[in-house]
Amino acid sequence: MRTIARALIAAALVTGATLHGAAAENTGAIGTSATAPGMVPQNAIHPDVAAATPPATQVTSPTGLPPVPGVINADPAKPIAYQDAKRGFMLVAPPGSRFQERADAEQISIQSRKGYAVNIQTGDANPAMTTPEMFHKLEVRYLGDGKPWARKVDESEEIVAGMPAGVAVYEAGSTRTKVVVARGANTDFVMMFFAPISHFEKLSTEFEWILASFRPAPGEKPAEPVQIAGKQDPQAVEPPLRAQTAPDANPAGRPKPVEQASAPDVLIFSEAGYGYRIEYPAAWQLEKLSAFTNAISGPQGTPAYDAIVSLQNVKPAGDGDVARIALDNLKANLSQQARAVQFVGEKPVTYAKYGLTLQGHQFVASYDHQGQRFRKWALVIPRPEGGIAHIWSYTAPATQFDTYRPVAEKILNSLKIDG
Repeated sequence: MRTIARALIAAALVTGATLHGAAAENTGAIGTSATAPGMVPQNAIHPDVAAATPPATQVTSPTGLPPVPGVINADPAKPIAYQDAKRGFMLVAPPGSRFQERADAEQISIQSRKGYAVNIQTGDANPAMTTPEMFHKLEVRYLGDGKPWARKVDESEEIVAGMPAGVAVYEAGSTRTKVVVARGANTDFVMMFFAPISHFEKLSTEFEWILASFRPAPGEKPAEPVQIAGKQDPQAVEPPLRAQTAPDANPAGRPKPVEQASAPDVLIFSEAGYGYRIEYPAAWQLEKLSAFTNAISGPQGTPAYDAIVSLQNVKPAGDGDVARIALDNLKANLSQQARAVQFVGEKPVTYAKYGLTLQGHQFVASYDHQGQRFRKWALVIPRPEGGIAHIWSYTAPATQFDTYRPVAEKILNSLKIDG
């Protein structure tokens, strides 16, 4: 009988500190009044739009979340597409999100079980008011002693869906708020992202997803491409390489399976920000466990579903051999999360492809997890520029390890590290 397990998150960082789940701390944004720390009704820019009415006392649902009136497409397992009937803009929210729409206020809220919230408000464009003046109007009302925002920590200019935009970040208590004001030809868009400071960077990938999917109505974008002084063309800028602080041991776990679409015999994963290219069988599925980790496994309903090839980017603290540090932490995390762990075959490994020669480490481990014996083969290879390491691993029940090892080796041999 197939073992059903959830992904295990590494219990210790390289520094020894505890890593808490993003959903463990509430943002203070969901189900609270607009005057809670970090929460600002967006009608400060468009005063003719009423602030959202704070929800009355609600009965908690079996999921532990308060019911949300006006929810649109609340299936937690799928991304949610939304199109505004009046302004014509479109966007997509990640899985686990729920929309709440206030047509009378030209405002929607996106609430996530992961612990963040996004508010989006629209109003008629006001060319007479500059973007800095719009932010100043917000800050006069909401920034300062005794106000929802205690301090401003960052500001910049960006391009959002082809429109010029101002961006500012504010903090209050344990909450951080990112405000994006995008200026369309007919509409001003105000987007606010609320999350705990402790998990803000991790949860920001969800907000980036929403911004990347955002499409204004035709006619909103300027006729000429927007240029920001002192910045390169955003298409020419290479995104920063993604990496987490500590490796995840993941003895057997996976997130919820996704449907497998029809495809050629071999699929290729090569996404900016990950630093590598890899090929895998089209019959297998690739799942993003996080912004730093991908997992590839066989089709659901087959024994190959328990054979998992994963790739992680880690950036451990400390000086020295980054691959060695990451390997030691992976071994330590696996020893904490599994039982009867035995490490064998630990030795150096050399990556020599496409003009790159990188010295790393590998090991094979056997262990018990959730009543079943597993084997894991792991390689840790440093990035050419240092500081970050790639961890490739193949994990399967011990009785199936040799069966799917040729597939895992083929995936490994296709690995191309960007240099």
